[in-house]
Amino acid sequence: MATTIYILRLQGGRYYVGKTDDVDRRYQQHMKGYGSAWTKKYSPICIAKQIPNASPFDEDRYVKEYMDIYGIQNVRGGSYVSIKLTEEQENALKLEIRAATDKCTRCGRDGHFAKNCYATTELVESFDEEWECDYCDRTFTTKFGCGVHEKSCKEKNSRVSGKCYRCGREGHYSPECYASRHVKGYEL
Repeated sequence: MATTIYILRLQGGRYYVGKTDDVDRRYQQHMKGYGSAWTKKYSPICIAKQIPNASPFDEDRYVKEYMDIYGIQNVRGGSYVSIKLTEEQENALKLEIRAATDKCTRCGRDGHFAKNCYATTELVESFDEEWECDYCDRTFTTKFGCGVHEKSCKEKNSRVSGKCYRCGREGHYSPECYASRHVKGYEL
C-alpha cells in the first residue's frame, strides 16, 4: 500500500516526518494545531519534502536519516513522536544511526569499529542551533543576535499594540501624543 511521506520544516530548526494520503489537508491540520505534539510545540514553516508512492515503512527511515543530519533532539515522526524520547529510545537510535553510517557504535567516531575502540569518552555531536524570536518568526544562528533582535522586536510590537492614555488612540504613547482631541471627542 503506497502512501506519501512528508517532511515539515519547523521553527527553531526542528523537523517532523509524517505519512498521509493528502499532504495539503494534513499540513493544514498541523498549521491549525491538530497535528502531533511536536508540531504544536514547534510551528510548521513549510513542507520541506514530499516522497510520493512510498512504503509506510519509509517513514521511520526518513526520521532516522533526518536525525542523522539534524540531530536526534531536533527530529520527530514515525515511531518517535514523543516530545521527550526515553533514554532507551535515544540509545537505540544512536546505535542504529552509527551502525548505518559506519561509525564506531561505542564512541561514535569515524575510522574504527567497536571491537577496536579504546576511547574513554563518547563523541558529543554538535548541531547548528537556531534561536527563534519570541515576537516574530525569524531565526538566528547566535543567541546574542536573537537577543538583540528580540529587544527591538519587543519594543516595536509593544508600541504598535499599546494605547495612549492621553488621547485613547492606538499606535503611540502619551510622550509622543500631539492630538488635540480625545478619541471620544472632547478637547485635550
